[in-house]
Amino acid sequence: MQDLPPLNFLRSFEASARALSFTDAARELNLTQAAVSGHIRGLEHYIGGPLFRRHPRSLSLTSLGKAYLPGVQQALQQVEQATHAILRRRGSARVVISCPVSLMDFWLAPVVARFGALHPEISVTIHGRVWDDEPPEIADIILSNVLEEDLSRAALPLWREDLLIVCAPALAVPDPAALSEARLIHSLGRSEVWPQVFTRLGLAGAAADSGRAGSCQTNTFSAGVALAEAGHGYALVPETYAAAGLAAGRLVAPFGAVGTCPWVCTLSDSSLLSSDSARLMHAFLREAALRHAPA
Repeated sequence: MQDLPPLNFLRSFEASARALSFTDAARELNLTQAAVSGHIRGLEHYIGGPLFRRHPRSLSLTSLGKAYLPGVQQALQQVEQATHAILRRRGSARVVISCPVSLMDFWLAPVVARFGALHPEISVTIHGRVWDDEPPEIADIILSNVLEEDLSRAALPLWREDLLIVCAPALAVPDPAALSEARLIHSLGRSEVWPQVFTRLGLAGAAADSGRAGSCQTNTFSAGVALAEAGHGYALVPETYAAAGLAAGRLVAPFGAVGTCPWVCTLSDSSLLSSDSARLMHAFLREAALRHAPA
């Protein structure tokens, strides 16, 4: 599925096309208007043409947008129906967690293992996802990594952490200037962060975007970490995702922390949980996050 754009881009487009308003779409999706506008610009850049005509107080679909909308709506409906078919038989002693696959690999898995040892009577289903937005009805508990400015009132921030540039030990160099010629590993949908870090490191004149020759892109932090461990280049990741590789000596962070991570790990609110099992898991995750949070 090489031509599949980010799911959050598609959901913002579909909602905006129905409402003909980025503001109304943002309200429906529980996002900021700026986030929805950014998703639309990203999608238009991805497919190579405008989807909306922007008027002073309204929107209208272009011919490209009109042609694209029915297929997007059908695809989103099929995803929703397929997910409901899998999860509709949840019982009161079963908890479904929706979580980014990288966060599942680097943090959630051992937490769930500890929970299972304490509560063997509760079945846990983990719905791993690549993109951060999911319809809230598919899971009891939703974990996400979101930009600080996109934090929802319905989500609980769990921790904030440093951002690290990591690589295999053999690639480590003491001077950040070497990054201007090095292979960079980008996270799809987060390509703006490398240029920001270059500016902090005094490399503002060097190309750091994902289109530069020799760059590499991946859609998960775990894949970026794996590529860095394999010696493919330098990955820019939150500290959580690099911790295991650093401890084992598979990775090094030659420049230390390069700023505060712009993404915040969040947990969905517990107020609408309908079972004791889900509430128990929610409290367990919050406690585990408190222990995990960097000092």
